Amino acid sequence: MENVSLVPDKTATNVRALHWAGFAGVAVLVLVTSGIPLPAVAVVTLGVAGMGTLVLTWLGIGRHAAELPVRRLYGIAASWCLPLLAARPLFSGDVHSYLAQGVIAAKGFDAYLLGPAAALGADSPVTQQVSHYWQDTPAPYGPAFVTLSRTIAHLAGENLLATVLLHRLVEVAGVVLLAWALPRLARRVGVSPSVALWLALLNPLVLWHVVGGVHNDGLMVGLMVAGVELVLMGASRAGAARPALIAAGVVVVGVAANVKIVAVAALCFVGVDLFRRARPAGRIAVVLGLPAVFAATTVAISAGSGLGFGWIRALAGVSGQVHSWLAPTNELGFLVGGLGKLGGLDLTDSAIKVFSAIGAILGLLAGARLLWLTYREKLHPLLGAGLAFAAMLVFGPVVQPWYLLWTIALLAVSLTTDRARWILAGVSSVFALLLPPAGGVAALVLGYLFAAVLLVGTLLLLRKKRVALAEKQLQTLVADYPPLLVRSGAGRDEQR
Repeated sequence: MENVSLVPDKTATNVRALHWAGFAGVAVLVLVTSGIPLPAVAVVTLGVAGMGTLVLTWLGIGRHAAELPVRRLYGIAASWCLPLLAARPLFSGDVHSYLAQGVIAAKGFDAYLLGPAAALGADSPVTQQVSHYWQDTPAPYGPAFVTLSRTIAHLAGENLLATVLLHRLVEVAGVVLLAWALPRLARRVGVSPSVALWLALLNPLVLWHVVGGVHNDGLMVGLMVAGVELVLMGASRAGAARPALIAAGVVVVGVAANVKIVAVAALCFVGVDLFRRARPAGRIAVVLGLPAVFAATTVAISAGSGLGFGWIRALAGVSGQVHSWLAPTNELGFLVGGLGKLGGLDLTDSAIKVFSAIGAILGLLAGARLLWLTYREKLHPLLGAGLAFAAMLVFGPVVQPWYLLWTIALLAVSLTTDRARWILAGVSSVFALLLPPAGGVAALVLGYLFAAVLLVGTLLLLRKKRVALAEKQLQTLVADYPPLLVRSGAGRDEQR
């Protein structure tokens, strides 16, 4: 049943203030990154201050999330997203790569074989928008997403503004799917739907990197959780609706995996849960049916789109081309490489390859262990899948702040203790502030420093005003009820 309880007046007032303070933080970020002439230090200072304001207000709302109706949280999410619809692409230029891959496919070239420079030419305006890291890189995404990018290229051509807007609308559709699925999945585990929405839907990483940054992880995660909900919905039904809903859910997760292949991990965990709960005869249907429906979906998208199966080859070749500085395995490689340079040795690339291989093995072992615990009913399948995505981030070769959304979406509906949820909220907050809104070493150092001073000063000022208001209210109370105080004092004298 939806949370429709009346919210106390004080809580409602606090949440309203936090809501609009968060909106102001988002608006400031959008404004200072809009291209108006400002020094880089000012852009970083004001942008990070806006980001920090949103993060702090999000954490503040988290204290009251369990008391809030689901519709109230939907309203907050919508208002926070609204300014970002008009923002420039934030924190990353990946959307320009999406445009290039769509144009390549629209021109009839193989986006899984050729990068933007080779297919469109180094002098192409589309290629020049792409980061130099990716100008020679084929598309690393599944055929479902490249088909969408190709469709957008057919509609918008090489118009950057229209392309960003259309891709952003696609990612917003993923956010809508997330909003639909989260409360339903949370109820299945006994978690408050409102808390799940606060932790996953209102998460600053969704705002910054899905709506603002236009990353296709938003579409992938939205499809994935919606598909998992359909599978679990079917598992709880009887009759003809059961296999139909399960098959529909597998198809939706299959589409998500054809955006980014990692989505298939969620299907593995719900599949293990279905296998465990099925009767012996039904287990054969699970073992054969789920992979068959998933494979049929993938073949239909790959063949039907005309893009073929080159994406499978491209996945293996692209993931390790750029060393992600956030990946723990890469950080160990950088450490060994730095020590090697002290002795005149160039060990960085070799060390990263070794640690990446070790990470892959450890990741597979962790995933297998989590699947076994799920089968043994030690873990809910949603929690198991969320932890499996966390293992991918810890042991994987590439980590970006928006990758946390893979695990946040599932852990938000399956973590059952406040402590675990606040740890996840803390990690989200740190990652939400990692990437700055502008570049330049000096600008970054000074900008983050000035933003910290600005935020701390504002918090101290607000606290001082709150204390002063409380003292004034106490003085008013004393002035309004002196007879009561006198009688109370007399009573104490008599008792003595």
